[in-house]
Amino acid sequence: MDYDVLIAGGSFAGLAAAAQLRGKRVLLVEPRGIGTVRTSACGTLLAVLEATGTMDSLLQVHDHCDLHLPAQTFEYPTPYPFCTFDYRAMCNLLLAQADVEILHASVLGHRGHLVETTRGTFDAEILIDASGWRAALAASSRQEVRSHQGLSFGLETVVPVPVSGLHFYYDPDRLLPFGIGWLFPTGGSSRAGVGSYLGYTRLSRALAEFLDTEFSGSPDGLHGGYFPFRRQSPTSGPVFRVGDAAGQCLPLTGEGIRPALYFGAALGRFVRGVLAGEMTEPGALKAYRQFVERHAHSARILLAAQYGLPRLPMAGIETIARGLERPGWMDALLRAYWRAFNPAVLGQLWSGEVLRRPQRSGFHVDSIASHSIEYR
Repeated sequence: MDYDVLIAGGSFAGLAAAAQLRGKRVLLVEPRGIGTVRTSACGTLLAVLEATGTMDSLLQVHDHCDLHLPAQTFEYPTPYPFCTFDYRAMCNLLLAQADVEILHASVLGHRGHLVETTRGTFDAEILIDASGWRAALAASSRQEVRSHQGLSFGLETVVPVPVSGLHFYYDPDRLLPFGIGWLFPTGGSSRAGVGSYLGYTRLSRALAEFLDTEFSGSPDGLHGGYFPFRRQSPTSGPVFRVGDAAGQCLPLTGEGIRPALYFGAALGRFVRGVLAGEMTEPGALKAYRQFVERHAHSARILLAAQYGLPRLPMAGIETIARGLERPGWMDALLRAYWRAFNPAVLGQLWSGEVLRRPQRSGFHVDSIASHSIEYR
């Protein structure tokens, strides 16, 4: 084998896995520079940065979120802080925790454990696809062509609006049907964008109208892309899939950063077990699938909400928004959101505390789903 591990993709999921594999021969295949192509709004829980040692990427902390409807705005204090961060800085902080050789190339496919790229062919004991929604490495094993079904699409820009809080805009008549707008402050400016749950890509006009109506501004550079809302198999043949390559992005909210880091860290620990001889590759593939499935409940609920909420009349949306103003309701909702991928457990995965040494029956993983660590 040329390498112990080959990772396709150098964003959150791939870097999270790599950070758990220090001391191993790891090849990270990424066509562009690390942290140079941002497609995310880069907002997450502050505790995620704390758990992964990436606090130096922090831009702004937020203690409330606002929902803007056509006739009314609802402000909800959050029981724990959210934040926005710098994408390039975070990626490089994750990279600094890894020990990898970077190959700037595109993955073309694989035959068994032999991976073909635009810069040669490489052999690795373990293959990880963290290449995003295209699943460039895993899809090729079944000659699979990924359609745009199960994908949302977002387009974002930067506006000189220095505010606080995370802001969401829902107005299907003025903005776009089955879509949402957002404003994520980052200090002296904010990231403003629109997203289509139906995967529509022609959003430039909708974004321009959104900016003109809400902020009296125009787009200052554009970035964006697809993000999945349907889960895919976390394995394909000998390939482990993680992050968007496995559809590990929460529906409705579009949050993909926390799941990518969470599953990436867990996958890195499984892979260490294989390389240490504590479990077989087939055993690790099965264990990883089971691990991912234990976290599917939140995604199913949010997928139902993504389908159902846009079909409600605006009066129904307003009724739900008012209900969340009742004492304890938003707090309970955000408690569940926290526990979907508990940052405290992410911290344990990052340090290797969750994985236990093998016993007589083989390699064991504690049931992460049973953890009930509360947020601070």
